[in-house]
Amino acid sequence: MKQFTQFFGRALPNQIGTIEMVLAMVLSGTIGYFVLQSQQSFWNVVFFRCLIGAITLGVYLYLSSAWKKENLKNQLSNRILLLIVIGGLTLVMNWVLLFASFTYVPFSIATVIYHIQPLFLVLLGAYFTKDTLSVTLFFWLALAFIGLFLMVELEVSDLRALLGPVSSNDETVNLAPLLGALMALSAAFLYTITTLITKQISHISPHLIAFIQVCVGVIVLLPLADFDNLPSMLAPWFHLFVLGVIHTGFMYIIMYDSFQKLSTSLLALLSFIYPVVALFVDFLAFNTLISWYQGAGVMLILIAACAVKFNWGLTFLRRKRV
Repeated sequence: MKQFTQFFGRALPNQIGTIEMVLAMVLSGTIGYFVLQSQQSFWNVVFFRCLIGAITLGVYLYLSSAWKKENLKNQLSNRILLLIVIGGLTLVMNWVLLFASFTYVPFSIATVIYHIQPLFLVLLGAYFTKDTLSVTLFFWLALAFIGLFLMVELEVSDLRALLGPVSSNDETVNLAPLLGALMALSAAFLYTITTLITKQISHISPHLIAFIQVCVGVIVLLPLADFDNLPSMLAPWFHLFVLGVIHTGFMYIIMYDSFQKLSTSLLALLSFIYPVVALFVDFLAFNTLISWYQGAGVMLILIAACAVKFNWGLTFLRRKRV
């Protein structure tokens, strides 16, 4: 009986963390829809996401024990506060760069580039947190990345667009696609830094971390917000409200909590759920048909995520020594 209790005592945090991360990634997959429906510039979207999210998290903190001064004194130090602020800066700039990249490159290319992030996460995580890298892990990561390429229907013509004009009669070089690609890549790297910082301060309440970080976003983005072109209708405000309350306040509480419970490799694979959900949201909201190879890509991603979750091996790669 004691062994039974110890087993489930160790397994429960991992199970809860997995559920939290899956739910967070499902919510992330719907963000694009609400961003588009808000009809605001990416500066305004990120600013109001931070502002409404800060209010939501502030109310939550006020109603919880984490708001008490004695708890704050015990949890925060100058070093910890500095790490949280740095994480807030990388988080907010990740949002800004990702939304801005859609202006310069097709959404499919921006999505693929941004989802190099799991590879960044595994590689940097192995360096900072001493996680073990294996051939098996890289195989499942590669499988998930192949699935992502199938799912977003990346075409050769899109890749050629990154090189700009190829006509010999045109001496001008179009740097816009390259700029967009660098923005998406930079966003992926910044989000990786945010994730690793959050894992380094696992003793801090995740809702307190999220609150401080979105407050940093409000301060940084206040001078950049365009208050002359705010929504005049109720619907855009509703979508901004959902982005702040659900996709920021609630989502970052559960996502940061999962960061503190799960391994870096599992976080990396579960993050692929985001583009899967985004694909289905695109279908439901805009009647975009799902092709057979997109479905195949979805299956590859889910298989890879399950493989890391349940520690599946690669027996066919192992050869007995003679």
